[in-house]
Amino acid sequence: MMRHFGLPQYALFTGLFLGVINPVWAATSLDSEPLAVTLIPLAKVLQISERSVPATLVSLNDSTLSAEVAGKVTRLLVDVGATVKAGQVLANLDCRDYTHSLSQAKASMTAAKARLSFAQSQWQRNQQLRKTGLLPAEQLEKAQADFDSAQADVAVNQAQVDTASLAVSRCEVTAPFAGQITQRHLQLGQQATPGSPAFQLLQHDVQELSAQLSVEEVAEQSQGKQLRFVADGVTLAVKRRAVVGQISGSTRTQEVRFSLQEPTTLAAGQSGRLVWQSPLPALPASWLVRRDTSLGVMLGEGDVAKFYPLPKAQEGQAAIVDLPDTTLLIDQNRLRVQHGQAIKVASP
Repeated sequence: MMRHFGLPQYALFTGLFLGVINPVWAATSLDSEPLAVTLIPLAKVLQISERSVPATLVSLNDSTLSAEVAGKVTRLLVDVGATVKAGQVLANLDCRDYTHSLSQAKASMTAAKARLSFAQSQWQRNQQLRKTGLLPAEQLEKAQADFDSAQADVAVNQAQVDTASLAVSRCEVTAPFAGQITQRHLQLGQQATPGSPAFQLLQHDVQELSAQLSVEEVAEQSQGKQLRFVADGVTLAVKRRAVVGQISGSTRTQEVRFSLQEPTTLAAGQSGRLVWQSPLPALPASWLVRRDTSLGVMLGEGDVAKFYPLPKAQEGQAAIVDLPDTTLLIDQNRLRVQHGQAIKVASP
């Protein structure tokens, strides 16, 4: 049997049905009152702010040292963590082959010098005999040629002595600068080869700061004040040294290097933040609200709220706002109010 509803019953059933299917519609229809807010001029909110970006201390030299000649490691003089001076010997290699070559080169050099001395005396004597007419010109020319050849022979042997001496000097692996050994690749008795890593040497007393800044931040920071690096409770004054003239394709940032203006015990690789005082007044981060995927501010325009996006704003940081100082910002209920929502101004 079909049951019939009267008009009042039908209206009640329809309202309940719509409320179940679309509760948002039902709530909106019931909550049609304007939202009470307070307004404040932008000029009263803006303040001198500080900007910051991540930054890292880097060493100017972090070098992989290698043996320059082949040889068995006979002695290791330093280990990981050792602090060394420039020129300090780090390891010794078996140098017998090179010292033998040096001895041979020196012996050849001695013989070459003896031949040169004899050739020189012969040439000088033949010059005197030629003046008296007792010596043919051909013999004088031969004496001159022997003397020149002996000189060249001495030069060749001197080069061999220098080469052998250099090889002997390279039997020691030395530090090119003062720093700290961070890795040791050599083992006692190991056969070292040229180009293979021997030690990793970090120049810990010469450091600078590296930071990645957007193009806008590079321009702003150049006019900023009180540049400093903050890390683990330590604050260091810094000065901009150079901007790398290349923009990263993925992050659209530039590397900027800063020199430290005071000594520090912080280790290379220490992460922190580069902080500077912005030259322009900015809106504190607490006034920023997020709507969908954008950050911005809520403005009061007449009896309607308006969301004004700030594309360059970053979460948790003060933002530069390109609005007149008389622009009215929604203060009370700014987190709740939505774009296009009716508002009424309440007493502050």
